[in-house]
Amino acid sequence: MTNRENLQLYLELINCNYDLFLWEYDGDLNFLQTNWTESVFAGNFVSYTGLAGLVKEHIASGKRTPTILEAPANLMWMASFDYDEDTLKACYFIGPIYSGRNSHLMLRKNMDSYDLSIKLRSSITKIFEQIPTIPSNILSQYAIMFHYALTGERITDADLTFQSTIPAPAQASAKKASTEHAGIWYTEQQLLKAFADGSPNYKEALRNSSSLSSGVKAETGDALRQHKNSGLVLLTLCSRACINGGLAPEIAYDLNDYYATRLEECASLTAVRKLLEEMLEDYVLRVQQAKESSDVSTQIQNACTFIKGNITTPLSIKALAQRYGYSEYYFSRKFHKEVGISVNEYILKERISQAKLLLAGTSDSIQSISDTLLFGNRSYFYTCFRKEVGISPSEYRQSNQKI
Repeated sequence: MTNRENLQLYLELINCNYDLFLWEYDGDLNFLQTNWTESVFAGNFVSYTGLAGLVKEHIASGKRTPTILEAPANLMWMASFDYDEDTLKACYFIGPIYSGRNSHLMLRKNMDSYDLSIKLRSSITKIFEQIPTIPSNILSQYAIMFHYALTGERITDADLTFQSTIPAPAQASAKKASTEHAGIWYTEQQLLKAFADGSPNYKEALRNSSSLSSGVKAETGDALRQHKNSGLVLLTLCSRACINGGLAPEIAYDLNDYYATRLEECASLTAVRKLLEEMLEDYVLRVQQAKESSDVSTQIQNACTFIKGNITTPLSIKALAQRYGYSEYYFSRKFHKEVGISVNEYILKERISQAKLLLAGTSDSIQSISDTLLFGNRSYFYTCFRKEVGISPSEYRQSNQKI
């Protein structure tokens, strides 16, 4: 098959999902032909969209792999190149494509800044509403297939180039060191641990985290948008933590999509707050249900949850057994059979886990951490920590400190 026949077959395949069009230029970027029929973008669109400079820059760089081009109003094209040894024979462009779900809304907003007649505005809107919105991961795959149809060469996402005519905003200089976020990492880890454990104490952990951080710092100038952004971050963190806690990934991801959609629909800060409360309760309840359906009995699961929530208080097998209505001997055997390790080994593992968080996320002294977690003395703490982690507490702090 010729290149043209390959491209035609490729277009027919992707047009099963999206209506996309092909532009052909020669090696000097002189327009040859297109199957696009609208007046907008007809002819030499590469020049009047401002993309010609980007294409020439890409060619001059010596790269022969595809590039994805972005013009104002979130419009995008895929570009691929046909070489005969070192000579560029032709350039092909497929598009136009929208890059985001809100692109149509942005178009209307941009048109408001121009003095257009109602007829012209209606005509432009009608044309642009026909342009498909393609998720970025699918767009990348289409660009890879575009290159393969034209050259027969297999490439990956890493070979793609993305270029835009939209200037990047000025970057503020990065701070080399800051105390503004001190303690946040530790409280976040405690919050994620509460989600993963399905612990009702997540509300207290959330309050502690919120007292240190008000959410995403990127300023949007829109308080509602700011709260939604912070909510989306919290949703993602909660979802992943709950997967670690035993919630099925397919359930967690479906919930993530469901709550993200509802979050975007919120019209007030109060609505955002109420939805986030509902979301967290839903996730934590589902983790609890997932743990209940596991091979570990409810009593032993409750014992594990109690140990995790009271790791800085004295814990004994006798007291735990009495708490759940067992003899000390029967509780010990039942715990070891279902969890795989003894009660004391489990308590030690949880204390070491908490010690790692304190070493990495706080400036508490090693002696203070040892005392908080009831190791009795610093030497015993060092011995237990090295046996479990492989390095000493001080070495762990040096390698993993987040503050």
